[in-house]
Amino acid sequence: MPGQAPTPIMLVALVLVMLSVSTRASAQQSMNEIERALPEFNLQAVDSVQWQAQSLAGKPWVINFWATWCPPCIEEIPSMNAAWDVLEPLGIGMLAINAGEGQDTVSTFLNTVPIDFPTLLGNVDTLPNWSVRALPTTIVVNAEGEVVYEALGPREWDDEALLQQVIDLN
Repeated sequence: MPGQAPTPIMLVALVLVMLSVSTRASAQQSMNEIERALPEFNLQAVDSVQWQAQSLAGKPWVINFWATWCPPCIEEIPSMNAAWDVLEPLGIGMLAINAGEGQDTVSTFLNTVPIDFPTLLGNVDTLPNWSVRALPTTIVVNAEGEVVYEALGPREWDDEALLQQVIDLN
């Protein structure tokens, strides 16, 4: 009826539609150019390998921050795997850094939705340390260890124009 306040169900439906539209719109955007230093870090991968900032020296890297409970994060995994197929032979690295959910949660998830490139286990300091404000967030680091691009929200990582921005750093 006109003049009535919206019901909780209507509000939830409206929020879901808005999120769906904003997710599709953000998936079409390019990356933002930024300048900041690569933070120091020491994180363990799912396969127990330790990674530090020095591990990234000498080549460009695409670093994706994600969580198992984040639908847009899950949505972009297949295109990230496809990007890895293009970037790995060119000597460009990729990492997935989980938002701190723990080994068991991440390993169980990866059995269902595989990530083809190294996956690191974040901790309570990971997101603030990397200046991550939302999930998914992807940053691109150049060979000198400087963060040069940032993408907030999902992207189609196998998009030629997006990949070319990364390849041009090589």
